[in-house]
Amino acid sequence: MDLEKLDEPFASNDIEWRIQQAGKNNSGIWAKVLAYVTNRAIMKRLDEVCGKSGWRNEYRDIPNGGGVECGISIKVDGEWITKWDAAENTQVEAVKGGRSGAMKRAAVQWGIGRYLYDLTEGFATVSAERQRGFNYAKTKELGVFYWSPPQLPAWALPAGNQEHHLPADTSSENVEGTSADAIDVDKVLADFCAYALTETVKKKLIERYQSDWQLMNGHPEHQEKCVQAMNTRISELKKAA
Repeated sequence: MDLEKLDEPFASNDIEWRIQQAGKNNSGIWAKVLAYVTNRAIMKRLDEVCGKSGWRNEYRDIPNGGGVECGISIKVDGEWITKWDAAENTQVEAVKGGRSGAMKRAAVQWGIGRYLYDLTEGFATVSAERQRGFNYAKTKELGVFYWSPPQLPAWALPAGNQEHHLPADTSSENVEGTSADAIDVDKVLADFCAYALTETVKKKLIERYQSDWQLMNGHPEHQEKCVQAMNTRISELKKAA
């Protein structure tokens, strides 16, 4: 059993996104999102690495409505080793939601999904209109809006796996049907890097990033440089705020 395999990145369809914070500025609604590994993917990873009988989980309630703890045990050299973490009960399906969150956190104690903490802050693509593939959200302050998660950088995906979260209505052909071979990806990358140096509005920066990243589909090295430029600029804007 190689426990180091627990640390490996997951495919994008094993990742779920949740809104951490949302607000509104002169450019419209914005939403900061966080990435989590689904519990289904966690259990599958434990089955693959430890064997179906080589791990187990258990829960215990925290008194006075304090939430729930989850312990994930793995049998190592004939001895059960348990790592615990806890989460608060959620507003919707309180017990189920609390257990789900606690298991995700306990899994991180074993290294499962821990790499997601290294992601720079992510901002969703937000639309006031319903769009295919977008998620529904509603708050008292902002009303109803729709959002799509950001793309995962190449390092946060399995080796050799170039799948990313893409906005709706995109494909391996480019956005308007032009063949990817007809696009000068060097120029697209250079133009984006130059644009990122001066753009001060995160929403506009993210929209341009997602559009240009799609144009570079099939050119992973260019896409990775685009990701680096994006993350660098987002960090600069965060420090300047």
